[in-house]
Amino acid sequence: MNMQLNEDWQLTWEPLFRQAADYIEVVNKQKDWLQTNLPCDVHMPLIAQDIIKEPLLADDCFSSEWIEKRSWWFKKQFDLTEEQFASERLNLAFESLDVEADIWLNDSHLGHHRSAFYPFAADIKAKAKVGANQIMVRVTSGLELYSEQDLALIGETKVVFENDQVGQRGDNRRGMLRKAQYVYGWDWGPRVATCGIMGGVTIECFNSLQIRNVYATTVGINAKSTAQVRFQIEMENLHPFKTLDASLKLELFHDAKQIAILKSEPCLRSGLNYITLELEVIDAKLWWPNGMGEASLYSVKVEAQSKSHFVEYPTFDFGIRTLHLNVDKLPQGIDERAFAFEINGVALFSKGGNWIPADSIYARVTDAKYEALIKEAKEANFNMLRIWGGGIYERDAFYTNCDKYGILVWHDFMFSCAKYPDQLAWFREEVEKEIDYQTRRLRNHCSIALWCGNNENHWGFDEWWNETEAAHFYGGAVCYNEIAPRLVQQNCPEIPYWNSSPYGGEKPNGSQSGDRHHWHDCMMSEDMEKRITPEEYDKVTAKFVSEYGYVGPCRKSTIEIYHNGQILDRESKVWQLHNNTFEKDTVLAGINKHYVDSQQMEIDNYLLYAGLCQGLMYGYSLEAMRSKLFCAGALFWMYNDCWGEVGWTIIDYYLTRKISYYFVKRAFEPVKLILRQKEGLIQLTVVNETREMIKDSFEYGLMRYDGKEREAKQIELELPPHSRSVLLEWTAELYDPTQAFIYVKPIINNNEIKPVILRAEVFRELKLPEAKLKVEKVHELDESHTSFIVSSDTFAHAVHFSLDETIHLNDEYFDLLPGEQREIVISHPGHIILADGIVPSYIKVMNNAHS
Repeated sequence: MNMQLNEDWQLTWEPLFRQAADYIEVVNKQKDWLQTNLPCDVHMPLIAQDIIKEPLLADDCFSSEWIEKRSWWFKKQFDLTEEQFASERLNLAFESLDVEADIWLNDSHLGHHRSAFYPFAADIKAKAKVGANQIMVRVTSGLELYSEQDLALIGETKVVFENDQVGQRGDNRRGMLRKAQYVYGWDWGPRVATCGIMGGVTIECFNSLQIRNVYATTVGINAKSTAQVRFQIEMENLHPFKTLDASLKLELFHDAKQIAILKSEPCLRSGLNYITLELEVIDAKLWWPNGMGEASLYSVKVEAQSKSHFVEYPTFDFGIRTLHLNVDKLPQGIDERAFAFEINGVALFSKGGNWIPADSIYARVTDAKYEALIKEAKEANFNMLRIWGGGIYERDAFYTNCDKYGILVWHDFMFSCAKYPDQLAWFREEVEKEIDYQTRRLRNHCSIALWCGNNENHWGFDEWWNETEAAHFYGGAVCYNEIAPRLVQQNCPEIPYWNSSPYGGEKPNGSQSGDRHHWHDCMMSEDMEKRITPEEYDKVTAKFVSEYGYVGPCRKSTIEIYHNGQILDRESKVWQLHNNTFEKDTVLAGINKHYVDSQQMEIDNYLLYAGLCQGLMYGYSLEAMRSKLFCAGALFWMYNDCWGEVGWTIIDYYLTRKISYYFVKRAFEPVKLILRQKEGLIQLTVVNETREMIKDSFEYGLMRYDGKEREAKQIELELPPHSRSVLLEWTAELYDPTQAFIYVKPIINNNEIKPVILRAEVFRELKLPEAKLKVEKVHELDESHTSFIVSSDTFAHAVHFSLDETIHLNDEYFDLLPGEQREIVISHPGHIILADGIVPSYIKVMNNAHS
């Protein structure tokens, strides 16, 4: 009998001075109401009805800043039937209110809510009626409630930017609010202050008994893949003083086939009851991260019956797997400790990126966009995404797709780059409710690998805020060091907890233990040469790199969209607005170092070479970290965008792959060869993340770029399953790095294992012959996929094709060795691919030209 109330709402706005006390005047307002549905950020109906322009296009974010200086009022009429009203308990539940909200039903004030991170719920039995009812909500973006005096202890946040191009990004008051912190602006996003009803609204009808929660855990898995699984069911008997006889049934399904059924006949006491059911699953289909095996899921269905009522818990998926965070001491140093995830007893190298909300107006992110982004992460060989602490706890669709596609989730709690006022009792209470709700809500998702207290605040305590007025007030530490670990242990003890990111050792952002944000050695260095030299990443000594990045542009089609008809000019206000604030001429410096002189460069060449530079930096750095056997993870900053910009990501706001996407995909391949030179030796690190033993014959040595000469040897190698090790070393011979390169390749062309080269000179200094590329064997696999073979007579750099930028290939912008053939598969739903439309191109050095 539950009733969804997500359609046919009305919305109006008033000055901020219209407070809850002005309810009667606003509710009786006769005009200026807009029609809307939920979820609803107030920007959405304003855009739809042309009251404001789309704030993510051009520089139109500035023209909508008035929104945060208004109060916003939602109104909804609904009818209750006699049957619904007769329920023993009648609740009104708001999934998310952003952020300072007052709620009324039938002119009665139900309460005030001040967090977007847990629901508002109220028992409305005494205030509702059969027939017509009316809900009213007042909500604001929240900053207006706090003064400079309120900020005395928390001081300045780390993220405030202001200049003629970007306006004011960031706000020192944001730390007072339990809502998404990024919406007031960050280096990678505009100030678009969210406000509204951000989730669904439900009338909940309860009778006799209720299944409040089901908690599924994997207790253990033996060597024969028999799994012990435990289910804890939280039930409620609604009667205040009578026991209740109930029948409880739990069914477990795999591939729609029932594999187990558990039954119980509990005597329910008044109020809350906890029933534990245990199950042995023979030949369990384990859940593995992407690249390590199948992400197998079981479905869990739970229902209960009393003499008078039947209730059913929403069916959910559950993955059988164990997870452990290894922080054991390492042998190579006194204070060195590991930081490595282990899945089903197997060590994991965490591969992926940092996730931010997929829209500045996060309420309008669709389930389809969530799936597209997570599927693209899988295609790029990710096995982990880190949900960054300045965003939101995502909707269920995010986590469901991570479960489905084998993507682990490192999950920050929502605190970032600021001191937080946990000296205030109300703030601690809000955090307690938030973390309790979210850990219980998300604990059944097998993708959740870690709960992390915050983003960069412990680092801030150590290095950033030492000279502020309240240097010794560690605002937020109670949240991260006491509240969060207690609730994680209470609600989901099998999920590891880590206090912050970065964190570990004597210095929170050190390299001896824990995770590191590797910024100031490279991209944030004052030395431009260190920013744009990929070999700097060979110096990494961190055990796990959870942030670092390099800036690159989107494709031209995307830039044209967000310029919204304005000329593409790198000096224009719109270009600079959509340019990351940390870019600081790094893009041009990278082009100058690696490819061509960038003066007077036309936009198409700028986009090509800048994209290649970002790809080079990401590809090389990720391989560098993967080749270090003491390093157990590399998560670059960042994976996705909240609007279109020249920025950190490899896939843009409009879901178009950037050039760098393909470099990251290759760096993260589950079977991978990596070459590095160390102290006169060439080292071949071999990675096999699959569950299969791989045996192959390889050729290795020195080859000229024209392919005419090579010094080669052959070797047979065994790649054990789930392994990463140095399998080959040899002495580096003297050679001219402008004319030759070191390589290893399978003797027989093998799409599973790609050749690897070690290039010891920047590309623009190479002496390369003209390459002749050939496309052949074009074959339609099905109506949406076409394959072909591309080859080159000599070395060819960054081979790419003349296809629409939105068409996906299994590989692009790759290097071809002399004589190498590579099979390419095009995914082209909705497009027709003709053989003569596949035109291969590569990057030349001669005359600084592109062919």
